[in-house]
Amino acid sequence: MTTDNLRQRENEVQEYLITTHMLCLLIMISSLVLSNKFFIPDQIYPVINVRFFIMAGLVGLCFIVLVKTRNGSLTDGINTISLTKATYIFFPFTVTVTTLLVVNNSIDNTETILLLPVLVTASLTGKTGGLATSTLCTLILLLYNKFFIGSTNIYQAMEANLLFIGMMYVVGWLVGGLTSMEAEHRKHLHRSLQTLKEEITSRKKAEEQLRVLSCAVEQSPVMVVIANTSGIIEYVNDSFTRTTGYMPKDVMGKNFFNFMENHTGNLDELSEIIKTGRNWKGEIISRKAGGKYYWENAFFFSLRDSGGRVTHILKFAEDVTEKKQLEKEMANLERLNLVGEMAAGIGHEIRNPMTTVRGFLQLLSGKENCREYREYFYLMIQELDRANSIITEYLSLAKDRPVDYKLQNLTDIVAAITPLITADATNADKIIELDLQKVPDLLLDEKEIRQLLLNLVRNGLDAMEPKGKLTIKTFVSKDDEVILAVKDQGCGINPEVLDKIGTPFFTTKAEGTGLGLAVCYSIAARHNATIKVDTGTGGTTFFVVFRRSGPQLNILLSNLT
Repeated sequence: MTTDNLRQRENEVQEYLITTHMLCLLIMISSLVLSNKFFIPDQIYPVINVRFFIMAGLVGLCFIVLVKTRNGSLTDGINTISLTKATYIFFPFTVTVTTLLVVNNSIDNTETILLLPVLVTASLTGKTGGLATSTLCTLILLLYNKFFIGSTNIYQAMEANLLFIGMMYVVGWLVGGLTSMEAEHRKHLHRSLQTLKEEITSRKKAEEQLRVLSCAVEQSPVMVVIANTSGIIEYVNDSFTRTTGYMPKDVMGKNFFNFMENHTGNLDELSEIIKTGRNWKGEIISRKAGGKYYWENAFFFSLRDSGGRVTHILKFAEDVTEKKQLEKEMANLERLNLVGEMAAGIGHEIRNPMTTVRGFLQLLSGKENCREYREYFYLMIQELDRANSIITEYLSLAKDRPVDYKLQNLTDIVAAITPLITADATNADKIIELDLQKVPDLLLDEKEIRQLLLNLVRNGLDAMEPKGKLTIKTFVSKDDEVILAVKDQGCGINPEVLDKIGTPFFTTKAEGTGLGLAVCYSIAARHNATIKVDTGTGGTTFFVVFRRSGPQLNILLSNLT
């Protein structure tokens, strides 16, 4: 119980006892007046009422005594006797004994006043105190009867007052029992309140821990997804929304496998592992709100209840697309450098005999006696020329290939090659759209930039159906980078294929050599630029990002030296 409640109960008990004591005084005064022990003149009795003055004086005296003992506690428990309790118990005994001694036998049934200390003591100390007080009052009654009433012996006095003695014991037992029960209930209530208080404190701590954990999960930089055992999403945090673009309402109630792609073939394995309640960690491909694919490093584990049953599935995931892209670019550059070095080493050794063979084929095709084989000669010459062009592409992969860097404008180079690009698009029944913005000059090799752009444009045209539109843009990013973007309206690049983009000899075309994009990556590397790919169901965009800071100056210095 709180301090305020204890103080309120203390006041209530004191008011009850003060009222009881006032009634005791009133009974005592009435007994004194009715006993005719004091002379009151008839002429002043109706006017002054001496009994009123006597009662007022005694009540004042009682009030002073009670105030002086007010610092004690009356609610410590029925088994505890404090000075305050002793005072409240002693007062009715005093009033009772005084009344009996003063009134003597002048009033009938004066002994009934002995019920007062029984009632007060039983109400303060419970059943034990009530029965003990009844016994004490019985002894007082018997002594009173023997010495003041004139009973011959104790047994006669007990027999004469047996009914009243029984009443005292009944009152002591009943009132004391009720007091004991009330005290026990109060003690039980106090324990219950204490337990409830501890429970509330514990719950507040648990709620605070839950709030901290909730904030930690909500503000976590990694994606957090909670689903039931069927894979139905019940919660996603802010990081999931920022990374994927899906709002919580877009994914709630849907299976998280709907947002994953099985291109790596591990979703079937993941599904089986989750069903058995085991944990799983690995890299998977997922899809963003715009249809764009991204790599995530995911960790799935099961949440269990106290009985060990799986109740939910928790997924932690981190977007590792940029990391994968960087790793892929590094691997591609290593492969490109290796192929380029090999091509540079053997290119001249292969070209020399090819040039000799081509010369003799031309010579033989001009002789009269070989006229009937002229078509075969032309076919061999064409194949030799095609082999020579492939070797030229090989040589363009070389890291140390001589490059003629000049301060040029990327937008101007794109504009100059536009007629050739437009002609290719028109022949394929497709549309070219230009969005060329003003960009600062860069150190560029015009021939290599033209080759890079032509390769990207022809790949984009091949990826589209007739009437498709290919957009070429040049602009400056917010990071002060010059960007060339080529966007097609094809069906997008399969994530499995996306990982192999730029790998020498890898191609999805029936007649491709697999060197077109490899050459683009090599040219970009020589210009300290990077190529980024954004693909989805609505098409693919290749971004060639040229940095304007230190690397461009390093290129110029390295070529000047």
